[in-house]
Amino acid sequence: MSTTSTETEVTESEPESGTRHVAFVGDAGAGKTTIAALVAARLSERTRVHVTGEAAQLVNDRDEGTDGALGLEWTVDDCPPDAEAIGARAERLDAAFIVATPETLESVARYERRANRHDVDCFLVVNRFRESERDRLRTFDGPELAEYFYDDEAVSTATAADRVPSLSEWTVEAILIEALQPERQPAERALEALECGERSIVNVEVTERADVDSVVDSFETAGFHAAYFECNCKCHDGHVLARRRLA
Repeated sequence: MSTTSTETEVTESEPESGTRHVAFVGDAGAGKTTIAALVAARLSERTRVHVTGEAAQLVNDRDEGTDGALGLEWTVDDCPPDAEAIGARAERLDAAFIVATPETLESVARYERRANRHDVDCFLVVNRFRESERDRLRTFDGPELAEYFYDDEAVSTATAADRVPSLSEWTVEAILIEALQPERQPAERALEALECGERSIVNVEVTERADVDSVVDSFETAGFHAAYFECNCKCHDGHVLARRRLA
């Protein structure tokens, strides 16, 4: 089984409920609504999802779930362009994603401070990324980078026409992975963490696509939800996330 991980000993801290609530925040013009709509659209292919804010004009709520959703429902908030939006919904948030462009990275600290003040996990999403900005992004002192999206005229064209952009060779699922469980563990250790109640959700990084079915099966055979999530990393194929079933 070809899996890799960064193992971190933690105590259980993930929410036990069957819902996840994430917010997309950032300055006006950074592409916050576009990213929120992309994530909501992908979620709507997996599970029940409720969308708020301007992104709701692009993605309709979905009321049905599938087997690939870990038994979870989601709310995606496309927030007003103000850091105060985090505080207004902090008590119900599982994570906030700060959307910025390379030109607006300096504004990220304002949102990060607000998230930290309310003890909300926050991550960075960089929109309109260019390869010339890679070194700057690598050394940027801010929240952990969840994902970046390349500067793409087709994306701008789609959003101008009130359509969700199509990213044929780029996935948004890394954002879902970060919202659910950013810490990686080996498959055997992850299964043990679920069985002993140390964690409610685990994340196994899968190097080869051929191993996905066996990893998923190992969790499902033990009585847990399990699903495969894609990512854009070149060093591995994707991730299998597994979750305890609610009583």
